[in-house]
Amino acid sequence: MSLSPNSFQNALARVDISYQLTDQNEPVRLCDVVLRPGTPFNNGVIVLNTQIVPHTQGSLISIDIKSTKSLVLSHFEAKYSVDLTDQRMLANGFQSWSQAREMQQTDRIPSIRSGIAWYTQYNLQGDYDFFPHSGEKGHVHSSSYTHFRDVHNRLRFFGSVSEQFGYTYFKSDYNTNTFSIYKDIAGKEMAANQSLELIKVLAMESDSEGALWDTYATFYPDKRCIKNDDERHVNGWTSWYNYYADVSEEIILENINALSHHKYPINVFQIDDGFQTAIGDWLSINNKFPSGMKSVATRIKQANFMAGLWLAPFAVGFSSQLAKEHPEWLIQDPITNKAVVAGPNWGGFYALDMYNKDARLYLKKVFDVVLQDWGFDMLKLDFLFAAAMIPRLGKSRGEIMWDAMEFIRELAGPSKIILGCGAPLAAAWRKLDYCRIGSDVSPWWEGK
Repeated sequence: MSLSPNSFQNALARVDISYQLTDQNEPVRLCDVVLRPGTPFNNGVIVLNTQIVPHTQGSLISIDIKSTKSLVLSHFEAKYSVDLTDQRMLANGFQSWSQAREMQQTDRIPSIRSGIAWYTQYNLQGDYDFFPHSGEKGHVHSSSYTHFRDVHNRLRFFGSVSEQFGYTYFKSDYNTNTFSIYKDIAGKEMAANQSLELIKVLAMESDSEGALWDTYATFYPDKRCIKNDDERHVNGWTSWYNYYADVSEEIILENINALSHHKYPINVFQIDDGFQTAIGDWLSINNKFPSGMKSVATRIKQANFMAGLWLAPFAVGFSSQLAKEHPEWLIQDPITNKAVVAGPNWGGFYALDMYNKDARLYLKKVFDVVLQDWGFDMLKLDFLFAAAMIPRLGKSRGEIMWDAMEFIRELAGPSKIILGCGAPLAAAWRKLDYCRIGSDVSPWWEGK
């Protein structure tokens, strides 16, 4: 069949699903379960049902699961036979630093090399440890959404609208003409007689990419501070790319004066990493800012700029006071009983457990002080993926990430601007006002 949304009306899906009953030790693996609209699958433990509901620009593809017994899900993939000839697929990376580009049958997406992962730990900042990257030619995948572009520039768009239950991946195997919808649902617990709309995908077709995105956006409630499109286009200055962590109060004041003197038309003046004594100790200011952050924020606003500040709310440095005094606030690996490492930056950092009551109160205090007491107008929030390093508490990684972004907006409130960074994009959509969509930049080209 073709990739046209109408083709899915009576499409046959072959489903692979794995789960484990809570009172059993062995997992159950079902492969190539045939699923058609109007014909449920029922093995006495789970019931799978798919339906295709017409939409103004296409269709909504859904797959529901109902459990008759208490269980834990571990794997789900629905595969469709389609014609991928001459189709270019958008491969959206896992989070906002990841690469995103159109790919075709001759392309491949390699995994991170084991030696590099061991030495750098950069695997922790991607999805390499829980989503398979085959590296084979013609195997392309995309996180949360994708589109296919044919030789006539016609687009077929597929976007998940059920990210609150887990990360969704769209997979294409050009070698076998197979299109798959994969759900990272490892660790997701289901109670007896519970139902979930595990897969819900908006499928559309158009020549206008903008129109497709406008329609897709309506499925995500708008919780942003800035709701008027005319006010959303802003520019600004950040300390990061010129000074990195060597920023100081003196440097900040020099740049405020220079921007004011030369009348640069910026909206936001943002201080990045380098003001705090350690990652996670956000209210402990180092001696490079002797007047304190409230004084600096006031000076920024006196120059008629919005004052922005960088934080990494779910990151806790190895050497921080928070890690030493409150190890119980860190996400614990249930296998090793050690704190989960979330990345190599700053000599290494742990992940903060946002479900810990005291850790949540600490973050609330940080946000209240920064936004209300110090008076910052905007937050750049970095390394957000750290909130969902592992599935736990009966929740999948994507479900935890969804909760984390809801929590961030709650902490910031309705009137403060949030720029997300290092975030899986779908969980951040219309909760954060802005989101970075690329890696760090430099005043040179790699390899030149």
